[in-house]
Amino acid sequence: MITSNVIHRTFHIRYGAKSGTAFAIDRSNRQYLITARHVVPDIVDDDILHIFHEKQWKMVEVKVVGTGEGGIDVAVLACLVRLAPSLPLEASVAGLTYGQDVYFLGFPFGWDAGAENINLNFPLPFVKSGIASAITFDDPAHIYVDAHGNPGFSGGPLVFKDPQGGPTEFSVAGIVSNAPTPLLTPVVNSAGKPVDTLGGSGAFLAENQGFVVAIGIRHATEIIDANPVGFELPEDEAK
Repeated sequence: MITSNVIHRTFHIRYGAKSGTAFAIDRSNRQYLITARHVVPDIVDDDILHIFHEKQWKMVEVKVVGTGEGGIDVAVLACLVRLAPSLPLEASVAGLTYGQDVYFLGFPFGWDAGAENINLNFPLPFVKSGIASAITFDDPAHIYVDAHGNPGFSGGPLVFKDPQGGPTEFSVAGIVSNAPTPLLTPVVNSAGKPVDTLGGSGAFLAENQGFVVAIGIRHATEIIDANPVGFELPEDEAK
């Protein structure tokens, strides 16, 4: 069961015409909002991010802590207000093992599960599960998950529990990025010949490859450590 330390930190966000998911982590007494870079393209300091709260989009001013370069699809933001309670959510892959169960949260197709009364007036995110099919530690570090992704999960947290009996709370191992390019299967007629479109090209059916790709969380924490300007938390609450 996904616990409050993850749920209360996951948010439905919108930037311009794009919507997706973001999540908050605390590091060195400060709180940060993390999402995928492609969800907030070209975001700048003092820009406005919309966060869904109390059944409406609310404007939140943000600072850009940093964004990943090249294939590192990560953006770290600092809000001028506190978004999440300081429930522990460690940002680490320590304890993540090959083939174990993992979970990712978000707002596919812009949907949410409602139930704001149990989530501090924020909507509950959807949750999906899969297994960690492959883990790479290059630049960028990737975690490949055997699961079906959907538009809107981008920027959400990929979480897990240490199967060796470590901390009882979930940890966040990565940020959901773009899904792999869909498989294109030709559409054929009853004779087995490709069906042409009006433009003369063949028709294809896009199929979900059955993988979700997450960027390793260390890319976000490296950005934070290089520019630690998040919302300052009380000393006795920070994790």
